[in-house]
Amino acid sequence: MKKRTIKTRATSKGGTWNLCVCLGAILLSISCACLEESPIEEPNKETLDEQGVVIKKVPIWEKDISERERVSTSVTPIFHQEKVMVPGSQRNNKGMLVALDTASGEEVWRWTDEVGGRDFMDRILSREVLNRKGNLVIYKENYKFCAVNLDKGTTLWKDQRKGSSHSDDVQIVGNHYYYSYELEENRDGARAKVLMRGDLFSPNFEILVEAPIEPIQLFEGFYGSLRQPLIYKNENQELCALLPFSENIDIYKSKSINNFISYNISNKRFFTKKVRLPDTVVVGVVDKPVKLKDVFVIAGDDYIYGVSGDAKEVIWTRRSFSGNRSDGTLFIKGYKNRLFAVNNTGSRSLTMELDPQTGKTLWIDVGNGGHTRPAMCFLNDVLYFASRGDGRLYAYDINTGKMLWKLRGPDDERFTVMQVRKAEKPGETDMLVACTWKNAYRFKPAR
Repeated sequence: MKKRTIKTRATSKGGTWNLCVCLGAILLSISCACLEESPIEEPNKETLDEQGVVIKKVPIWEKDISERERVSTSVTPIFHQEKVMVPGSQRNNKGMLVALDTASGEEVWRWTDEVGGRDFMDRILSREVLNRKGNLVIYKENYKFCAVNLDKGTTLWKDQRKGSSHSDDVQIVGNHYYYSYELEENRDGARAKVLMRGDLFSPNFEILVEAPIEPIQLFEGFYGSLRQPLIYKNENQELCALLPFSENIDIYKSKSINNFISYNISNKRFFTKKVRLPDTVVVGVVDKPVKLKDVFVIAGDDYIYGVSGDAKEVIWTRRSFSGNRSDGTLFIKGYKNRLFAVNNTGSRSLTMELDPQTGKTLWIDVGNGGHTRPAMCFLNDVLYFASRGDGRLYAYDINTGKMLWKLRGPDDERFTVMQVRKAEKPGETDMLVACTWKNAYRFKPAR
């Protein structure tokens, strides 16, 4: 039998039309099949679990920020004008900060710099409210400092200083930033722990005061540690600092004492005596103290302490929150003069609100969320954080304690950092940007 061959060019109009119809039908069926396999999901589309918690959400936009390198910095996103600065990777100069257009997610600029001959480590942090003023942000990693202009993504100044630090936290007040530091110079064989003040617009800095740490036990050049100071104004509008610090008792048995003292920066004097926090602890103060109306709150080791507004006495102590003797270290945050805590370490995840006057638990969620990084965010009475434990993005209604989100990354990635922005001008919208080790996502907030 002679083999038949189908040609694309027919000898009659009818044959050509029939062939076109057949080809059209085939293409249409292929197109429909592709649509069924890869549907385009509408932004903000949500998937809920049986309890009504959002477990999947389609982002408004998604941007690969990795440049084929794992995103390794821990910078909290920073909103500035029409841009959001998200973490990048310092490897191969791929950009430690990446500026994205908030509307489209498209890249605007990348910033990276070397301080002391090499890039910062992945410890540089940003809480935005504390270490950012206008178009300027201050980054600190141990003894390395730099100021970044957020308009253009350029370095204003950079510096490396003698000494070291137990905390990479800085707090901007006015045209200065404040931080704790450990001087290289020795005092009786020990390195002095001091409160420092730096100038925002230059690498200039000065020593304000040394923490009154008692020389009980010398261990590797130190008698104790000065933790993250809280800078605030008293009733007379004088600038003050609440200084939490630890003193070594027996470092070989993991025993130290936590203390605090208040220093009047304006008058250059301590105005309270050193106050000891109850109990001997293993770890010192783990988070910056919080001031809420007439009370300070300090998180130390697996304890939370309430301190009187004059910083003269401890008024309450909490350790157990879920029936365990210890629930691990906790990060604390104030919002609308209310106190919230999420644990950083511990056997079970905890998210809760406490009464700042008494330490009493107002609501608590055990076993979900928790294990957060330092940054907790609030927007329209919703608490947000990225869990270091399961990598999900959590959201809680702070008035009921109800979980709203338990969100996994769209590509099953683990969220690492996030930030929110409240609309302030006509035409603006509330925003939420969250990042994984690879992508940045913009989501519509829960409320």
